[in-house]
Amino acid sequence: MKELFILILLFASFCLMSGCVTEKYVKKTQTIPPHGLKEEAEPVKKVPVPVRTASLNGKDTDDKYHSSHELTAPKYETELQTGLKFLSQKKCSEAIDLFSSLIIRYPEETTTQYYLSFAYDTCGNVRDALNGYTEYVDLQPDNNVLKRKSRIRIQKIKDEIAEKLLKKAQRLADDHNYEHCLKRLEQAYSLFPSKVITNKIVERYTTYSIKSIAWDLSSHSNLIKEKTVFIIPFISLSGNGSKQGKAVADEIRNELINLRALEVYVRDDDTIKAILKEIEFGQSSGAIGEKTRKDLGKLISTGAIVSGIIGYIADTLKINGWIINVETGKIVSAKSIKMLGWKIEDTDKSAGFNVNVWADRKVYTIGDMITINVTSNRDCFLTLLNVRCNGEIWELFPNRFNPDNFVKANVKYTFPSVQDNFGLTIVDPPGKEYIKAIATSTPITAEQISKILQDDQSLLITSADRIMRGSGFVFRPVSSSEMRGLHKILTRGVGILPGNNKLEYKAVSTWSFETRR
Repeated sequence: MKELFILILLFASFCLMSGCVTEKYVKKTQTIPPHGLKEEAEPVKKVPVPVRTASLNGKDTDDKYHSSHELTAPKYETELQTGLKFLSQKKCSEAIDLFSSLIIRYPEETTTQYYLSFAYDTCGNVRDALNGYTEYVDLQPDNNVLKRKSRIRIQKIKDEIAEKLLKKAQRLADDHNYEHCLKRLEQAYSLFPSKVITNKIVERYTTYSIKSIAWDLSSHSNLIKEKTVFIIPFISLSGNGSKQGKAVADEIRNELINLRALEVYVRDDDTIKAILKEIEFGQSSGAIGEKTRKDLGKLISTGAIVSGIIGYIADTLKINGWIINVETGKIVSAKSIKMLGWKIEDTDKSAGFNVNVWADRKVYTIGDMITINVTSNRDCFLTLLNVRCNGEIWELFPNRFNPDNFVKANVKYTFPSVQDNFGLTIVDPPGKEYIKAIATSTPITAEQISKILQDDQSLLITSADRIMRGSGFVFRPVSSSEMRGLHKILTRGVGILPGNNKLEYKAVSTWSFETRR
């Protein structure tokens, strides 16, 4: 019996140590709580539940982690929270340094780029914030909420910077420092601000450009013996009058009157315009011919004349004004300025993707037929634009007679071809013109560009008057908003077009030619 009692005690001890004791036995067992703690009335049951952690990138993680992510995610998010804590405490440098470090150590976590941009923004570094938000959107993140916030903030920052640049330009213009004034406006314009601000920039740029011409001409008034001057309406590159030329002359006249350095008169005389055709566009010094000087002396009794030329030169709308001393025939002052306009640089000839455009001649007469040739070293979609001397931009190809603009690599294409039922004819006005070939891996259509412009409603000053020559007119005028959108696509380089088409490559080529009567 004694041996049996010992065996029972040993069995009970074994069960107690191995965890097989019954619930009834536990309840009857007296437990002593640690020193200083009260015993709980009921033991807390710990029920295992699947863990779902909401990460800061806006996605819920799976119930089961990948082994490597299980180790890195908690550490990453802990450090991210530390950075946000720094930011809430206005510890800007600490937050920026930490987020910058996280970008390097966790490149797969695109959300860090947003918070780095947010840190720059919170700390007042708007330029860095703008670049950061833009980079975050370009990463094509999955978090649509942060992406939408970034886009909204990008536009607001652009508008804020543009408004500041406008104010700086105003102060510089008040001091007649037009050179730096116009540079500030160009910087503001290049930001692609909202439509209202863009209109304001374009208006200011036009005004200050003309004021800069008047100021420069007025500053040389001491070189004129007779302090009287005739303002002649500016002419086009072809030597003809234009609405723009008359408007420029009127603005210069008003500004010269306000400056009170010269006694100003206006004269619109076809004979004087004919004489001024002899003056080469862009001339900044020297003198006009003796015969021209004598002819001017007979027509004008004032000490000088002010005139100039307005036209589209090398993808840029330019105004060139000068003041001519009638007595000596000397051009005593000349000022050339460019207007904000559309400009797409040709691609580097050493690039992996090249397109080449050329016409059959360099000089044409009004009424001549023109033939355009194009080759590309890769399959692409081709757009041909005619940038005219009067600032108009016409789309030559594709057109309603030939809408398919896909071209094969290393094949020479001619427009119009012998199969096409249309022709290209040189029309007025004469002057310097350009053919711009734009080739891309995906077709850039007006519809695609319009979708891009939903986020960018900027305007372009070089929107020309739309000229439609009846229902049979081949060319489609290109709107200013389309050109702005196209410019944005091409200058951005590789990008995503609407419809999930990837713009993998692009090439631009230009051919210049002259038209005469």
